[in-house]
Amino acid sequence: MTKHIEELIDKYQLNHIKDELLATAFECIKVVPKQEEILPIGCSKMGGSPDLPAELAYPAYKGRPLHFVAQFNLAEIQAVDIKNDLPENGMLYFFYFADDEQEDFYEVYGNANIKEGWRVLYYEGAIEDLQNTNQMKGQFSQCRITFEKVQKLPELFIENEDDSDRFLQLLEELIPDHYDNHQIFGTPFSVQTEVFEEAQEYMNVHHSEMTLLFQVDSDEQHLNMMWGDMGMLYFCIANEDIKQRRFENACCILQSL
Repeated sequence: MTKHIEELIDKYQLNHIKDELLATAFECIKVVPKQEEILPIGCSKMGGSPDLPAELAYPAYKGRPLHFVAQFNLAEIQAVDIKNDLPENGMLYFFYFADDEQEDFYEVYGNANIKEGWRVLYYEGAIEDLQNTNQMKGQFSQCRITFEKVQKLPELFIENEDDSDRFLQLLEELIPDHYDNHQIFGTPFSVQTEVFEEAQEYMNVHHSEMTLLFQVDSDEQHLNMMWGDMGMLYFCIANEDIKQRRFENACCILQSL
């Protein structure tokens, strides 16, 4: 899978640091959204309304419903065949309080200290027991999502200015800046400070022991979704919490330009 990266390294005349670049390459899952009006219950999707079991209450902040960001059918993720500790089956849901018409918006938005401002919920029951739950108006546009295994390079500091310029061009071709870089696993694409290091401030775990559960990019084209000024939302979780199915312990970071 590194063949494409090696070709880009050659194209941008960076062969003299090829080994250093390849050592940082990582696998992840790219989340690809496509607008669809009608979707089967229990499929993986972003936006629209979640498919929840009757016993799972719709999450809220101070009585106000959170915005539904995405749901993953975990069997669809496992079909991608990338090593991970997520459950083999069930559903994973992501919510965030993003209603700027509410007076509590600014105390929550971008504040990782307000843990009630988002939710990561895990459901391990039968997909057949789910039902569509429409709780909010003005939600994000509904998209069916598919998962693709890809290999990326992180943003790196390269001291030589010419090499640095060529590396940025390489990254732009490898990961086009279309504001749809939705991603599971791998290294976060930090807009500001290093995401894992920031998450470390809110989680009782070293940044080397955490996983990027979901990186949600600003995506007006598909989802009518914007995080600050063309920013990103990052759901991070301790590796041990994934193994113990403690998804409620996830941390949510928002960074924007």
